[in-house]
Amino acid sequence: MRTSEDRIEQLHRRADELQKQRTGRQLAGFGSASVFFAVMLTAMIVRAGDLSHSITDSQFAGSSMLGESAGGFVLAAVIAFFFGVIVTAVIFRYRKRRF
Repeated sequence: MRTSEDRIEQLHRRADELQKQRTGRQLAGFGSASVFFAVMLTAMIVRAGDLSHSITDSQFAGSSMLGESAGGFVLAAVIAFFFGVIVTAVIFRYRKRRF
């Protein structure tokens, strides 16, 4: 017959195991989402990019980024920044909760 200390120890071990499984699933999900967004951003850049457009042909002004064919690059950069901020916030939240 097991004592109550053994049962509590087993309960804590099981809780730790479940927490590790949950963390593993979360990390796998974040990794999959990161790969998905990287592929999508690459596809957006390739789709929106114009190979005949070079930096020497453009004017060096902020307004030139919105004209011609650079709008897709600006959109991809904004989306990448947005998801980078989200991933960073989630990582900080995870580390804060973990320690």
